[in-house]
Amino acid sequence: MQKLILSDGRTLAYEDYGDPQGATVIFNHGLSDSRLIRNPDEALTRSLGVRVIAADQPGVGGSSPQKSRKMVDWGQDMEELADFLNLDRFAVAGHSGGSPHALAVAFRLKERVTKVVLASPVAPLDEPGMGKLMINKDLKLIAKLHHLHFLIKWASNFAAKNALKDIPSFVEATAHEDSSDAETFLRNPAQREMFEASFAAGLQQGGEGMYEMIMALWDWGFKPEEVQQRVELFYGDADDILDVKMPLHLAKQLPDCKTHVWDGAGHYGFVDDNRWSEFMNAAT
Repeated sequence: MQKLILSDGRTLAYEDYGDPQGATVIFNHGLSDSRLIRNPDEALTRSLGVRVIAADQPGVGGSSPQKSRKMVDWGQDMEELADFLNLDRFAVAGHSGGSPHALAVAFRLKERVTKVVLASPVAPLDEPGMGKLMINKDLKLIAKLHHLHFLIKWASNFAAKNALKDIPSFVEATAHEDSSDAETFLRNPAQREMFEASFAAGLQQGGEGMYEMIMALWDWGFKPEEVQQRVELFYGDADDILDVKMPLHLAKQLPDCKTHVWDGAGHYGFVDDNRWSEFMNAAT
């Protein structure tokens, strides 16, 4: 883990992996995940000729909280990181709740972001009907109660506390609850260890990171229509967390977007070898 002190004094934790001389991709993680979510085979990522920069979002892992943040604020954080790393032009990628974070970077850095690649993306949740497109029971409850901020904060902290008691059991339970992703979570020891590490970092500060992201998912501060870069959007047709209508709805809002369907894939299927390769190749 590497760290950068941002202009407002917050700490930003990030990873830098893959091919150091490859095409740069800033990757953005989803809800309860962290900078550590990826395909666990480092040699595979290097072979794709990509350099991946992945940062913990506010309140996640080693990154400081950012109270009352909007989604658009993430663009400034990534601009500071890009400046620090001397990145001129680069692609951005995002998974699930990390997808609007990727779009926020593209929105802010119009001249520097070359392309956007999304996997199982979340659409703006303040739009009518979006809450009904959440399949996961916990997300359905959040959609109904998101305006009760104190309750969401309590629930986030409670969920994180329980998960941190036994992360391996948490991954096992998640795999059983989300049947479409069970094989992805438990495919092999390396992949399972990756998920355990990612969730442990994601919940390291309790539920703070989850709470802050949930609030930001309802308050983007920009519209998808304002993102002008080419977007390659992937989704699994067996997703048990988000209805496939959500990524398709987002795709219609983006001015230049091509959709790709992963047959039989669940919400987290993007980390499997073949899909990870396709996902990263789409960014170059």
